[in-house]
Amino acid sequence: MIEMLTLETSFYELKDQFLSDAGSDVTLLGKTFECDGAENKSAAIKSYVTSRLWFTYRRYFPPIGGTGPSSDQGWGCMMRCAQMLMGEVLLRRHLGAHWEWRGKAEKPSGDYLRILKMFEDNKNALYSIHQIAQMSVSEGKQLAEWIGPNTAAQVLKKLSVFDAWSDVAVHVALDSLLVDDDVHQMATTPPDDDFIRIVTEDGKVDNTLSTLAAEERKESGAHWRPTLIIIPLRLGLTTTNPLYLKAIQAYFKLPQCVGILGGRPNHALYFVGIKDDKLIYLDPHYTQNTLRKSASCASFDKDSSMCNDDGFERATEAVEGTGEEESAWDEAGCDATFHCPTLLWMDYKDVDPSLALGFFCRNKEEYEDLARRLREGAMATEEKFPVFEHIDKRPPKLPKFKPYVGVKANLQMNEFLDMGEPNYEQDDAFEVLE
Repeated sequence: MIEMLTLETSFYELKDQFLSDAGSDVTLLGKTFECDGAENKSAAIKSYVTSRLWFTYRRYFPPIGGTGPSSDQGWGCMMRCAQMLMGEVLLRRHLGAHWEWRGKAEKPSGDYLRILKMFEDNKNALYSIHQIAQMSVSEGKQLAEWIGPNTAAQVLKKLSVFDAWSDVAVHVALDSLLVDDDVHQMATTPPDDDFIRIVTEDGKVDNTLSTLAAEERKESGAHWRPTLIIIPLRLGLTTTNPLYLKAIQAYFKLPQCVGILGGRPNHALYFVGIKDDKLIYLDPHYTQNTLRKSASCASFDKDSSMCNDDGFERATEAVEGTGEEESAWDEAGCDATFHCPTLLWMDYKDVDPSLALGFFCRNKEEYEDLARRLREGAMATEEKFPVFEHIDKRPPKLPKFKPYVGVKANLQMNEFLDMGEPNYEQDDAFEVLE
């Protein structure tokens, strides 16, 4: 059976004609592409978007928590968008800015493969749907409950302390307020090694990550950690205010831009660029089977973003901890389902006002550059109003900022006995930020 990507009302394929329209450029995650009608320019834009990591609904993965859902269809779209945001951050952290995928001709290897494995659909992968869903419970959500951009940001902040290899600090700037001093504290305060541990399902404590973290930091000797800054915003009441369009256009030109968690009611999307008032995005609403090795992936169809039946097997049961699972990356092109060949866009006016901006600064100098640009009005509206407040120090009346370094309470991998596999036809309503 052939699976197809369905485009609903207000979602369109980005045609070549759209790319070649004169008068404005396409800006993608801090990189600008001229649109002069040349075919090679359109190809470069497509290649860049396809190179971003694309995480979608999956099914037939090991049940979350042991007895929970084995598919995230209908509820996991914002979690998948959070994976895409974190995936872009890790690409920049380990492979450099504007990294481009070499295509299906080569099998994944090196740091690129290591990054992909961090998002596998099993409980052992740090940024898996399993870990994100269960960490969402600590944010007051139920397992398999739809989350919004603010909750997604908080979950990434909590999971990042376990990633000793990347050692990325995640700062969530609440109340539309970015404070330089808060970012400085977050970037220079490493997670407590005592907290970097995993409590397994049998109740045993795994100290491996704690040991690795100590070794990594001892070797690096770095004082300022690479920092992901996420700023949840609400750009309107029920619809996005057109007043902010200029600021969003400017946002995608910033070199620190790593994309927006947002979407429209019932659909979470990961926005990666803009052209005029059209936002370019990656869409997680495409259900694929979880990665499982079969015969060959050489028959991957680039136009449909899937392997044919003589390529990847359409799994009928969850496989975990087997030789098949471990060898799933052995074939050239078998990472193709993590790269979307289709370009999509939507009108700015159709975007839900609840969203979150992502910025990634690899060092102190990059953050100081971002702060300077913001002070100079890089993201101001036509009326010179800022999209969010940016100040040097926290006002005395506000609570003292405390960097997140982990929690002392053990994180148990709970069983969810009364959760079955979800079979929803649509997502829950888009979450409103408070």
